Amino acid sequence: MDRLALAERARRIFDPYALAAAGLAVIAALLFQPRLEPRAAVLLGAMAFSWGTGRKVPVLGTALVVLGIVGANLLVPVGRVLAAWGPIRVTETALREGIEKAVTFEALIYVSKAAIRSDLRLPGRFGGTIASALRCYERILETRIRLRRASFLEDLDAVLLAIYDEELSRSPDRPSAVPTGRGAAGTAFLVLAAAAAWIPYLVRAIR
Repeated sequence: MDRLALAERARRIFDPYALAAAGLAVIAALLFQPRLEPRAAVLLGAMAFSWGTGRKVPVLGTALVVLGIVGANLLVPVGRVLAAWGPIRVTETALREGIEKAVTFEALIYVSKAAIRSDLRLPGRFGGTIASALRCYERILETRIRLRRASFLEDLDAVLLAIYDEELSRSPDRPSAVPTGRGAAGTAFLVLAAAAAWIPYLVRAIR
């Protein structure tokens, strides 16, 4: 099943409001969770859910971002020295904090990507603006962007202007081609997923 088919199936199964509410609950659990392992579990779960709902999951890009955040954190050595290469020192506390920051950042990105859909409708003019921004964001994520070093800014402008023009030409009352899910099974799955994200925190709080 290709990504388009996965995305259409996800739209039929999951209600956008229930999806957004579950995403907020998972984000709250992530921020309250002090341990690395449950945060990493949330990241892996969000990546799997994103892939299963037809979203792009750039594993290499994610790994590079994680390495960049960890590397930046290692620039300020803190704690016991684990390894040293000339002037470069890898310290225990800086490494652990860097991994925690990187995992938390990527988990927030993937939970947001999985939970916020362009068919989420909020009331009023402000809600329409948010919906338009979400559609543009979704199109940017799904667009294969080819940037050349010699014309980097021009290529980027061309992609963004094309998405903006597409949004301007869109009828605000045009219904989605894929029916939005309202099923109990999808909502039950989201409730269980959000509850699972809170279990490690609650177990730690009870002890």
